Amino acid sequence: MDLYFYLSIGLEFLLAMFVSGNNLSAAVGTLVGSRIISRAGGILIGAAGFSAGFLLQGRYMNSVALTLLPHSTYLVTILFSIVIVIFLVAQILKSPLSLSMALVGTAVGISLRIGSGINTGYLELLLGIWIISPIAAIVLSYLGNLYFGRFQLNKTWNMASTLKVLLLLTSAFTAYTLGANTIGLLGGFAGFSLASILSVLAGIVVGSTFLSAGVLKRVGEEMYSMRYFNALISLIVSSFMVEGATLFSFPLSNTQTLTSGVFGAGLSYKYKALFVKPFLVVVITWIVSPLIGMFLGFLV
Repeated sequence: MDLYFYLSIGLEFLLAMFVSGNNLSAAVGTLVGSRIISRAGGILIGAAGFSAGFLLQGRYMNSVALTLLPHSTYLVTILFSIVIVIFLVAQILKSPLSLSMALVGTAVGISLRIGSGINTGYLELLLGIWIISPIAAIVLSYLGNLYFGRFQLNKTWNMASTLKVLLLLTSAFTAYTLGANTIGLLGGFAGFSLASILSVLAGIVVGSTFLSAGVLKRVGEEMYSMRYFNALISLIVSSFMVEGATLFSFPLSNTQTLTSGVFGAGLSYKYKALFVKPFLVVVITWIVSPLIGMFLGFLV
């Protein structure tokens, strides 16, 4: 095995670590913040969900990786290096970053640089999905909160307990879908060798344990005060959309769908002020990150 293979495996570990730590609060932040479970319990559920999704459905993203970039340990090393730089800059700026969108943009830039054929039809379809998905998440979350919120008027203790159980299950499923889609895309580029799989699993454990503060937690806090019911609807909308995208082998960011779901829930919650600025910052990041990745991929 060449040097670039080992470099790509090391970089894959770092990316798995970063994305797990960055997204753990998105999956289980409500559970931990509301004391439904402890922080240790949240880490366990998140890490287990990420790992299960990656192992059981991660290979659904193999075809995506091969469509975007010819498999080469040298090219994968360049890809991962550029995305890590983008990710670290986003962390410094405290801005949410979609790893899948950065990976796609950078892979396209590298392919253009080396003159590899680009499936423009696939990219056009993927771009359409990226545009439609957040709009759909906002609408579905908004309507879901309006419709099911009517049953919250006479909330009983049993209903509150049911919401806690549903929130626990949905949070675990959200972590699962991120492992299948985003982390699965990471494995798709690396090739799903045994070394690649082990590095991703190790990255998940380390990132979930030591980097789990996350930047997405502020999305719910700054937009409006999240309640069990609002968080549940947002997580359900996001997780099922990402799972559907995985089944059809399309990379779709949990960051994108969950943030949009939170925004839609906020629109329906008429007794709280909704701060649009954090959402606009996230939207700008969605647009900029794949473009920067494409530029750097082509430049390098």
